[in-house]
Amino acid sequence: MNELSGWLKVLHRLVVSFVVIGILLPFYWIFVMSVTPQRYIAGRAIPAMIPREVSFEAFAQILGWAEVESSQAQRAAMMFQRSMFNSVVVAAASTVLALIFGILAAYALSRLDFPGKNASYIMILGSRLLAQITLAVPMFTVFEMLGILDTYLPLIIMNTSFCMAWVTLIMDNYFDMIDSEMEDAARVDGCTRFGAFWRVLLPMARPGIISVMLISFLFAWGEFLYALLFTSSMAARTMPVVLSMFLGQFAIEYRLLAAGLVLGVLPPVLIALLFQRFIVQGLTQGGLKG
Repeated sequence: MNELSGWLKVLHRLVVSFVVIGILLPFYWIFVMSVTPQRYIAGRAIPAMIPREVSFEAFAQILGWAEVESSQAQRAAMMFQRSMFNSVVVAAASTVLALIFGILAAYALSRLDFPGKNASYIMILGSRLLAQITLAVPMFTVFEMLGILDTYLPLIIMNTSFCMAWVTLIMDNYFDMIDSEMEDAARVDGCTRFGAFWRVLLPMARPGIISVMLISFLFAWGEFLYALLFTSSMAARTMPVVLSMFLGQFAIEYRLLAAGLVLGVLPPVLIALLFQRFIVQGLTQGGLKG
């Protein structure tokens, strides 16, 4: 494709600039609100885009290093640190389980022939068409009968089930693009099927594995519906649920909410920046059938 020239290049750059600004502006606005002192926010629907004064008091309050005036906000701030820990546990466990089951399922679909293979693929693909809310009530009943509500288990189970489908579909396409002759050569040299899978196929599929790992972690990290329905105390509440508690009936703690959002967004943003090359390579190569 020929490079754009003249006014088309200018138009292209303008469109890209507007898109980038539209993406970054909400994050900048949230950060500005988090560092703006309360006296400049009170009574205003939208704070100034350039703060007159910068204060990190909201971060100190939400991390428990400073006192909070509102009783509701104080309770939410006390829960924030525990909720971050809960989010890490749920997201990490869900990601690991989704990778284990999803990669094995993708390998079976890509390399093995077995009865019901096509039906299995269609069922996995169809599971992604289900809205989360459709499973909320029946799964709540099941978890209540099992006595595991308000624990990590319901969140890990539900997040794993949703993430595993993405892992399976993307890694199936990724494995299809890797020549099976390399595995055959390894098996001729004495490797078992699992040995060839572990020592040959997985290292070659590393970009795809990293990309699905990040997708799974981001989904589990930001999941809100199941975390809201299946938890009722600090024992298992995750960060998105606790942040919603800053929205009171008579007042909204904008600064604390903004500070919590900044802290909650930092981990996935940092991970995305660190693994950006693998994400792009994994999704572009694994998203298309070879």
